[in-house]
Amino acid sequence: MPLTTKERILQAAEKRVRGAGFAAMSFRDLAEDVGIKSASVHYHFPTKPDLGEALVDRYASQFKEHLDKIDTETLQAALESFVALYSGALVLDESICLCAIMGAEAIGLPKNVNQKTKTFFEMNRVWLYTLLERHGVKHAEDTASLIVAALEGGMIVASTSRDRALFDQTAKAALRHVAEY
Repeated sequence: MPLTTKERILQAAEKRVRGAGFAAMSFRDLAEDVGIKSASVHYHFPTKPDLGEALVDRYASQFKEHLDKIDTETLQAALESFVALYSGALVLDESICLCAIMGAEAIGLPKNVNQKTKTFFEMNRVWLYTLLERHGVKHAEDTASLIVAALEGGMIVASTSRDRALFDQTAKAALRHVAEY
């Protein structure tokens, strides 16, 4: 089934934001990417904040679908699967986790987009907290926050440095921290 114009706009927007950031994305660029007029982008998303909100909602929903598929019976395997979701979102010189870039731009984001980004991070922390608590990890809430912050920050540093090994090192250190408990 062919994608709707709205979905094509969201795909183009995600690619642009993950590659260059929300502030750098314009409706004109999206229209060119999709092969439509800028007015058509405005038809589906009257304002840039409306588009940003829909973009984060879509990304979070897709991410949650992947989280829900992770087998949580074994702590280490579940954590490795969680890290793999983040790892898959990092393509040096091309893309980074949508919410990592949104988080990095938080000060300049529209309030509604920032709130949606915050909700994405909270969803990840709650998922991890539930996993860690279930497996008897001490300080589960703090550890969940540490892992999310480490992975998101690791992506930003690796992307900036153009060195994927920095992300991998950060992820391994975060998982090692869990193993110590």
